Amino acid sequence: MPALALSFLSGVLLLQCFSFLPAQQWVVGLVIVSVFIYLLENRFKFIFIAILFGFSWSLLVANKIKCDFSILPPTIQGHIISIPQKINDQVSFLFEVDKPVSTKVRLSWRHPSCSLIAGDQWELPVKLKKIHYAEAWAFQNGITAQGYVIAQNHPVFISHKNVINRLRQYIQLEVEKVLPHSQTSPWIIALMIGERAGIPQSEWEVLRNTGTNHLMAIAGLHIGFLSSISYVSVVAIWRLVPRLMLIIPAYQAGACASLIMAFFYSTLAGFSIPTQRACIMISVFLMSTLYRRIIPPWQAFGLALLLVLMINPLSVLSSSFWLSFTTIALIIYGMGGRIKPHGLWWKWGRVQWVIAIGLFPLSLWFFTQYSLVSFIANSIAIPWVGFLILPLCFISVILILFNSILAKWTLLLADKSLSILWSILTWFSHLPFASWHQTIPHPIFLIIAVIGIVILLSPAGFPGKCSGFFWLLPVLLFKPILPLKGEVNFSLLDVGQGLSVVIQTKHHALVYDTGVIGERVLDYLQSRNIQKLDMLVISHGDKDHSGGAAVILEKLPVKIIFTSVPALFYSAQYCLAGEKWEWDGVQFEFLYPTPSTLNQGNNSSCVLKISTEKQHILLTGDIEKEAEKFLIASTPEKLSADILVAPHHGSKTSGLREFIEDVHPQYVLYATGYQNRYHFPHASVVETYRTIGAIQYETATAGDIQFKVNKDASLLLSLSRANHHFWNVLPG
Repeated sequence: MPALALSFLSGVLLLQCFSFLPAQQWVVGLVIVSVFIYLLENRFKFIFIAILFGFSWSLLVANKIKCDFSILPPTIQGHIISIPQKINDQVSFLFEVDKPVSTKVRLSWRHPSCSLIAGDQWELPVKLKKIHYAEAWAFQNGITAQGYVIAQNHPVFISHKNVINRLRQYIQLEVEKVLPHSQTSPWIIALMIGERAGIPQSEWEVLRNTGTNHLMAIAGLHIGFLSSISYVSVVAIWRLVPRLMLIIPAYQAGACASLIMAFFYSTLAGFSIPTQRACIMISVFLMSTLYRRIIPPWQAFGLALLLVLMINPLSVLSSSFWLSFTTIALIIYGMGGRIKPHGLWWKWGRVQWVIAIGLFPLSLWFFTQYSLVSFIANSIAIPWVGFLILPLCFISVILILFNSILAKWTLLLADKSLSILWSILTWFSHLPFASWHQTIPHPIFLIIAVIGIVILLSPAGFPGKCSGFFWLLPVLLFKPILPLKGEVNFSLLDVGQGLSVVIQTKHHALVYDTGVIGERVLDYLQSRNIQKLDMLVISHGDKDHSGGAAVILEKLPVKIIFTSVPALFYSAQYCLAGEKWEWDGVQFEFLYPTPSTLNQGNNSSCVLKISTEKQHILLTGDIEKEAEKFLIASTPEKLSADILVAPHHGSKTSGLREFIEDVHPQYVLYATGYQNRYHFPHASVVETYRTIGAIQYETATAGDIQFKVNKDASLLLSLSRANHHFWNVLPG
């Protein structure tokens, strides 16, 4: 079973390597090939057949999901399939379309006419567009579009549907009524029904820094805890009543109770991937108990893997899939096939050690960071959550359906207990050595690191066990290639409708604007191993340029801040024309604004020119035609540039022909959001740049745009969306 399951997984992964989605007709050909392979006399034929079936099944599922939402009418009919989340005056939710095609869309509704309930069926007038960010997540969840409800076109309520989601929302609303809001109260809801929307990024960072993010939502560990408690409790009670023992043995009664608990708690969590895996594995082990059969752990693992992939083969696009199954595989591998010594270390400590070491490569691959305190933090947090907070949360779920007063006391107790644990985790997360940031640049590095982990966790006495450490050295010692003296690495980040540029020389780093969400910029800096900034430039005060600055300033040391709005920042300086400096043989100079052109909004944006010996880069913020005229009149000789980030995202309020001709860029770049409401860049601006022969790119379609400016005047261009996968090119 494990070999077949891994072969099936290989077939699923093979499809993910395609940049296009093959037609469903491929399946017919693959089935014919499978039949020929079956007729061969070969001991490995079932391995090849499993690979082909994995590819075929994932292809069928992907083609079903890849629906062209442009065929949807302006009014769609379906039902709400997630708990609606209200932020300010807007409610967001997932909507499953029933007619004319079956698909899922993510919608927002400003000022809905009534309270939206999960499971309610509606006929909604909508405006849709393609999912542009998190395409892999959207595709594996079957979500093909996002948009908003046009309220003035009179949405129509049809009926109620889906009792389970209504129950989950009812529990959430009741908890919010009886439990006073606190820092940890949203996590209590997460532990009760698996709903984590609205939790701030700062709290997720605490969990990432301590390696405990797997604890704060319903997952396999939680189901395992409650199933075990149910088993032990029912067996103990059953043995106290001899008449019950005559009906069914105590261990079988405990197994049934444990199985019911697993499915009930998974239902509360909406059957996420970790809960699917946990339910399947628990079901396999408990069924073996009921039928008095012994199933080896690897057989149960293989069956769980195969069934989860059959339910949704595209779950391989989710990090939770890999973390969930890898954790179980590590436990089986690291704890099995050994003579078990007695003592607390073997029963508890070794499991934590195996997981902490074993998840090292995946943590760096998915999150570009690894918690150095995860072993200690998890040793404290797992029993705290599993034996205290989790039972209280589950009891609260039961009580809240019958008696909200009693539920309030159990919820308060759970919240108080979690707040104490949270203070401990926060202390750990703030330690200077709490986490280590590193990037894995290529899958081959990941494979090498996994081999090293397998060797390190092999049984004592395994030949060459210590050599596993050397397999980890490529990851441990990898450093991104830095530019040479006189060279520049330039990156225009895809931050939606906003602007952020990262400039790196041999020993220095500068960020020009931060977009709206600073976490996106921070992730990029950490992936490049940039741990501090020599300079932060905020061109002006608009949120799409300055909104993420607070996150950057909180997480990274910044030596100096230049901006046209220093009142927004502590100890910032004006970016006045004439300010210049040199880093590693690269010249930097502010060309604008002057003291007389401050306090003019967009037209006071900092204009920064970066010059190597033979190449020039011009960053212009949101300047408009008035500022462009000023630059043409005052410093025309300094405007020439090879790379230009278009003023004001390519708005028609900017882009004077005279300015464009003076700059005469080889490349012009637009920092734009996908299908943005401003329709940037404007067609007239694009046409003007086209007439001078400039090569044009938009972040909305190209992703991150990166240039390596070399000494020999060459420009090496790379686009993050150039090597796309089939889920990046949904129609629309």
